Amino acid sequence: MWLLGQKTRRTVVDNHELLLICLVAIAAVGGYLTYTGHVAPGTDTTTRQVSSWQSSGSFSHNATVRNGTSAFPEGEVLEDRSVYLQRVAPVLDGAFTYTYSASNESDLTASADVFVQYRSVESTQNGALVYWEVERPLTQSTVQSLAAGEHIAVPFSLNVSRAAEAVRRIDSEHGQTSGRLEIAVVSQVTLSGTRNGQPVDTAHTYRLPIIPSQSSYRVENAGPVTNSGDRTVEAQVEKTYGPLWTLGGPVLLLGCLGGATALVYGRTTDYLTLTDAERRWLAYKSTREEFDEWITVGRADPVDDVWTTSVDSLVGLVDIAIDTDERIIESDTDSDFLVYTGDRLFRYEPPPEPRTDSTMGNSDAETSD
Repeated sequence: MWLLGQKTRRTVVDNHELLLICLVAIAAVGGYLTYTGHVAPGTDTTTRQVSSWQSSGSFSHNATVRNGTSAFPEGEVLEDRSVYLQRVAPVLDGAFTYTYSASNESDLTASADVFVQYRSVESTQNGALVYWEVERPLTQSTVQSLAAGEHIAVPFSLNVSRAAEAVRRIDSEHGQTSGRLEIAVVSQVTLSGTRNGQPVDTAHTYRLPIIPSQSSYRVENAGPVTNSGDRTVEAQVEKTYGPLWTLGGPVLLLGCLGGATALVYGRTTDYLTLTDAERRWLAYKSTREEFDEWITVGRADPVDDVWTTSVDSLVGLVDIAIDTDERIIESDTDSDFLVYTGDRLFRYEPPPEPRTDSTMGNSDAETSD
């Protein structure tokens, strides 16, 4: 008995070359997936971090009340304010703190200088124009060995009232420039040694701007300033694929190769070949379905003295029914198709339905899908 119905075999035969090309193409895709997923997956280039570091520099500040008032008793310490009153607390005390961390072994020597910077600056389209700049030390240089996680702290003290007088006096020496007069506590940190096994010789500068006015001074503390860095290397790693790739590849390869083999075998052994009887039956069934609206099943009684004409195809009988505006009667007794026009009877006898043969190459039949 056939494993495939007549309609299916006709579809396969009519599209044999296209189906074979598609199966081979999909098998090739499955082969590629199988090869890359199991034999030679290939490599990817990845970037791996081998070390990192981070440093932070920050200022803290306070001012002690030296001229007490109703609001500020003498001796009170005012901490980390944005604005201080010059007459009440003219001296700004504070400290600069530097710390760093590293992922690997490091051996650094750090030095920190803290000084007051006076200058006259004018903003231009090309940046800042510095008319003059003067620096005065506030704290002697501090040098110490600095391990990862340790910090260095340098204290400072600045009489802001005197600093305001100094910046005006220096500017007067230069003819009273048109620039903006600035005062800042500046710390310069110099590092040397090794960090994460790499040589280091660098310096960082941190600023604490101080803006005096007639009765107060503002401290623009932007908070901790951090710097960081890392070192990476490129490495080749084997590609990995998901189960859809690793399992789907062999399934596509084996399934499509099997399908292509079966297709070639079926064509060469006449397994997929349709007999003439099968082709006639399929053509009849297709026409019967196409013109079903013109056909009525009923009983056909014999009519005497009527000229009967046999028609070779159901399509021809449909043409007669259309031309004569009559319906086609499908006999419920012998399955013949009839068109009766009053004086003529047109008859079409459908081909017999093929039966299943025991020999595949000689089959005259099979039940349709």
